[in-house]
Parts: sequence; structure tokens; C-alpha cells
Amino acid sequence: MLSDADALARFRREALALARLQHPAIVSVYDLRLTETSALMLIEYVPGESLHQALERRIIPAPVAIESLADVADALGAAASVGIVHRDVKPANVFLLSGGRAKLGDFGISRIADAGVFRTRDGQVTGTPAYMAPESVLSGSEPDSHADDYAFAVMAYEVLVGQRPFLGDGLAVLGQHGFVIPPSPVEVLTSFPPTAAEALLSGLDKDPTRRLSARELVARLRSVPAGAWPPPPPPSSSGQSAGATVLGQTVPRLSAPLPVPSTRRSGRRRKPLVLAVTVLVAALAAVAAVAIVANDSGELLVVGTTVSVDASDGNCPSARYVFTASIDTNGSAGMLRFRWLQPDGNRTGTAILDVAVGQSPVTARLQFEVTGQQPLSGSAQLELLSPQRVTAEPVDITYSCP
Repeated sequence: MLSDADALARFRREALALARLQHPAIVSVYDLRLTETSALMLIEYVPGESLHQALERRIIPAPVAIESLADVADALGAAASVGIVHRDVKPANVFLLSGGRAKLGDFGISRIADAGVFRTRDGQVTGTPAYMAPESVLSGSEPDSHADDYAFAVMAYEVLVGQRPFLGDGLAVLGQHGFVIPPSPVEVLTSFPPTAAEALLSGLDKDPTRRLSARELVARLRSVPAGAWPPPPPPSSSGQSAGATVLGQTVPRLSAPLPVPSTRRSGRRRKPLVLAVTVLVAALAAVAAVAIVANDSGELLVVGTTVSVDASDGNCPSARYVFTASIDTNGSAGMLRFRWLQPDGNRTGTAILDVAVGQSPVTARLQFEVTGQQPLSGSAQLELLSPQRVTAEPVDITYSCP
């Protein structure tokens, strides 16, 4: 865009606005340099790791994570106060410092709230689909700070629950933000504090006017006693990808308000074992949205499945096993029906996934928790019931106590 005078003027104004954001939780912008061959900003170097890297490698207790999230919420509030919308809030853009503090960086696709200062072209979206607010795909919509609040709530859900509220990759996940009700955290972790679950869902409200701000969400999370939080979720190194930032990608735009339809979600069941081992099972379906593009590629078919397991602790007195199935499809829209054969020999109920055009792979998960002194050996196996019958290779686990 070096030959575009308007683009350079917007870049200059945005850089100057960011330079005014002197806040301890925001990566500082020091200088702007324009030459005949380049336009660049000089920004602060932040040593350490991103929140995304941290979540992949280690467990972060909820009280510690909330304090880092509080810094990000303060950063978003400071940016909004001068009319700046970040537009790409996600763990990869949060940098952790020593002592549990955090900084928000990468304002590279942020925009000044004044549409005359930094404009986006109609039919284009910017951001990372896994964290983008529903209004981002509405025709004529110009996302404001409420969109940052939504992305922050997605990130907070991911940090505290161990997975994002909507599973999937790429643009296929965009429709889920608009049409699918996210599962309550208590459906994923039964011991999750109900007040914290309610706060996270309020932050994910599809109506921007009812949505909790990032600071309000943090205040509610802080009100939960430290002892009320369940054990932290395991590192997400085997989980789904967050997806890459999308810059100026054209997607179908919705012209009507987003409805809130009823959804079908898989259930959770608790089954006692004869060996007095308590087993908790959750079939977590990656429920896709109503397709936002027409299906012209024929009948949905499954072309392959793989299952992996992530054990946060495989030893006495408790263990959590998260089985992740990656289901490759031919890219057509349709419905998948599946169930899991659990390591204790029982089967889950049938789960239903509505798959959008182009959504491949589709992710399904089984969370299996064991407590007690009795040993358990077994395997988890994904059983696809339709559109065709496919049984994935079993994955074994072993639980034992001295």
C-alpha cells in the first residue's frame, strides 16, 4: 500500500494513536518511520512467552490466569477510551511477564473507531475466526470495542475451561459464533463455579448491547473464591488450532440480525464402576453453524479418522484423559452421528454434529476422569454411525494406584 496515499495516512494516524497508549499492559509503540520503500512502527520488545505458548506447555491455576486476564482487560479499556479497537484479541497476542503480569500486543490490524480514520472495505473481515464476534460478519457492520470484549470472553473461556467455546478451524467456525449457543463451562467441567460459568456466557452474548465488558467479566471472575475453582485443565498441546489471523478475506455477509436457534449438543453422564472407581465422561461435539454458503459439493462422506489421547495425570489418586478425534470429511455439508466406547467398557449416548460446507476436519472429544484406588485398563474408540459406519482404531489407557 506504499503507493496509496490514503492508506499511508491511515497508517500514520493509527501509529500516532497507538503511541499515545502509554499503559503498563500494552506493548509500547516508540516511533513511526516512513520512507520510499517502507512504512514501519518501532515497538517494545517483550521477552518471555505468549499466553498461547504457555497454555500448550503447562497448567495455569485459575487465580493466576485471572490476574493475567485482568491486565488484558485493562489494556482493552485503555485502548477503547481513545477510540482504538484491537480486532485480534487472542492468546497468541498476549505476552506473559515475570510475576504473572501480562501485556497486550499486535495492534497491527486494529482500527480507530472513527470510520473516517481507518476504514475497512465492504465484504472483508479481519481477525482470527476462532475469536471473532458474531457482528463481524453482519453486512454494514463496523465492529467496535464490544467485539474486543467478545474475543476476550472466548480467550477467558479457553484459559479457564481448557477449550474454546466453539471447536473447529478457519472460516467454518465463524457461523458458530452467530448461530450456536456455546456450552456452559459446567457442561465441560462439572465442578466449574456456576457464577463464573454465568459470567463467561454473558461475555459471549451474541447481542453486543447485553455483552459483559472485559473489565466487568474479570470483576465477576475475581469474585469467585480461590478454593472454588476446579483443578486446572490440562495443557492444550493436542487440542485444535486457534487458526491464523485473517487479513481482508472476503466471506459471505449476513444481512439480517443473528437468530438464536435451539441446538443439539452431546450430553454428559456419570457412571460408577464395580471397582468403586468414579468415571466422568463428556462427549464434546464440535457443533458447526448453519452453513453460510450453499452446499454444492454433494453428500457428506467421512474419508478418515484419527484419535489421540492427552493424559494430564495418569497416576493415583486421580487422572484425566482427553481423547481427541479428528474426522476428515469430503467437505460437503451434512450431519454426523457418533458415540464413544469408553475405557470402562460402556458407551456414551449418540452425539450429533451439523457439519458446514468446507468444514474438515471436524473435532470430537471424550473427557474421561478417574479417581480412587482401584486400577483401570481399557481403551477409547470412536464409533461413527452415519453418514457411514466407521470405527476408529482404539487408544489404550492404564490407571493404577500403588
